[in-house]
Amino acid sequence: MKLTFLALIAFISTYSFGQITFEHGTLEEALAKAKQAKKPLFVDVFAVWCGPCKQMAATAFIDPEVTTFYNANFVSLKLDGEKNDGPGVMQKYGISAYPTLLYFNANGELVAKVVGGQQAKQLLLKGKEVVNPEGNPVFVANKTYQKSKKKQEDLKAYVQVLADNEHDSLSKYAAEYYKKYPALNLKDPVELQVFKSAVHDYNSPLSKEFLSNDANVKDQESYLGKINDYFMTTYQAAKAANSFEMMEKMVVELYPHLQKCNIPDLPSQADYIEYVKSQFLK
Repeated sequence: MKLTFLALIAFISTYSFGQITFEHGTLEEALAKAKQAKKPLFVDVFAVWCGPCKQMAATAFIDPEVTTFYNANFVSLKLDGEKNDGPGVMQKYGISAYPTLLYFNANGELVAKVVGGQQAKQLLLKGKEVVNPEGNPVFVANKTYQKSKKKQEDLKAYVQVLADNEHDSLSKYAAEYYKKYPALNLKDPVELQVFKSAVHDYNSPLSKEFLSNDANVKDQESYLGKINDYFMTTYQAAKAANSFEMMEKMVVELYPHLQKCNIPDLPSQADYIEYVKSQFLK
């Protein structure tokens, strides 16, 4: 309850700064308005039941810097993917998850598509990239990489820029790096980023190395984020196989690592397994 109350206070204080001004008509109408205004179009494709959509609406969309930049540089549209022209837009642009963010230039051409909730910093970086691609470090790094011989050091330099800018392409190029050079050195900052983005099996030797190194626990947000990644990956596999045993095995394996973290009111392993089971069987 305390966390909910604090989140509400944060929401109220941030809301006073304003929010992105969204159109609520059709995509065709918004594209016409953007063309007339000679501005790019930003589209938030959402669903009313989508948790990450609500989270982004209550945080990134009301961030003062994001609000100022998007209202000055974009025409913006909120599009319910399940109503009016939403289903048609979903089909036309291959959208299968909420939220999905679409960016069109002033001529109505799709120039970027981002899947999943974004933090304010990510939203601002993507907006700046669309408005002025030549001045964006990711754009420059991409041009450099595409012109290179694509050796390991070339890909590594590009991944570093993507990681530094929290770019949505990081997962793609981190996966490419890991596929080509799987013997990652977790003491190398860039290869550690590759690991965090591309390795999802908690049983892999690299995961065991990461989890067993107590130095990594100091960055609790990153450490718990990786454990959450393992939980979500295993959950999807377990649901597909209809096997709670997979989840139970994972909890037993990862619980000692949760105990290393400063988690208030962490339940016992047995209680945690029961909780995970109740969620799994829903």
